[in-house]
Order: sequence, then C-alpha cells, then structure tokens
Amino acid sequence: MKNKKNLVYATFALQIIVGLLFLVAGAGKFLAAEFWIAKFSQWRYPNNFYLLIGIIEIISAILLFIPRFSKYAAGILMIVMIGAAITHILHQEVAALFRPGIFLILLSALLFLKSRTQ
Repeated sequence: MKNKKNLVYATFALQIIVGLLFLVAGAGKFLAAEFWIAKFSQWRYPNNFYLLIGIIEIISAILLFIPRFSKYAAGILMIVMIGAAITHILHQEVAALFRPGIFLILLSALLFLKSRTQ
C-alpha cells in the first residue's frame, strides 16, 4: 500500500514539473515573439503558427493539473513534441532535438506512472 501511495505522489510531482515546463515553453512563444516569428518563418510554417503552438502548450499544461484530463493533455503535448523533433530533423538542427527529446521522455514517464496509479 505504501508503494502505491509513493507512486501517486511521484506522479503528481511529475505532473506539476511537466506542467510548469510547458507553461514556460508556451508563454515563451508570446514573450519572445520576434524570435519565434523568425524561427517559424525559417521553418516555413504559416504566419502566427507559433501562437497556435503556444496556446496548445499553455492549455495542455493547465490540463495536466486536472487529473481527469491529464492523460489527454500529455498525449497532445507528445504530438507537439514529435512535430518539433521532426521539424528539427528536417532542418538539420540535431542539437535542437534535446529539448523535445527530454519533454517526450518526461511525458512518456508521466503516462506510464498514470497508468500504474489508476
């Protein structure tokens, strides 16, 4: 019983950490708009696509804090991070794969832990 309780605490802690990381990442799309406009333009994405990604990151980060929606939010964020990784690969930005890679690992761990606690 104690292990289950510790697993629940670990899962909740990871939800908070990942949620905060994605809140910062999403907010960064708005706070450093000129940087992101240039990057998304360089990657040939449509105008203002960076805003859509930022909104998805922020909303999904908030949903990570709501147990009922956290699995869905993690899945959506995984899709966004897979898209980011593909973008970096297509543009030969191998060093930039670190961030989406770490996020994918954290999101995978979160989904794994959630499946163990329910």
